[in-house]
Amino acid sequence: MKVVQLIKDHASKCEANLRSLKDSASSSSSKQARRLSNTADFKAAAAKNERLKQAEESLRTVMFLSCWGPN
Repeated sequence: MKVVQLIKDHASKCEANLRSLKDSASSSSSKQARRLSNTADFKAAAAKNERLKQAEESLRTVMFLSCWGPN
């Protein structure tokens, strides 16, 4: 039972960190859009956004499995 609680606590910390990263990324995204001038910068921003989405999806999977997965 303690292990499950530790996993949930860790997952909630990860979720909070991810939310913080996402908030900071969205607040600075309009400023960055003005500064991005060439194709390489746009590709780098798109790759960063994709990594963020993948991290969020991974966290959702971990949260789901920790709550509903096999015991």
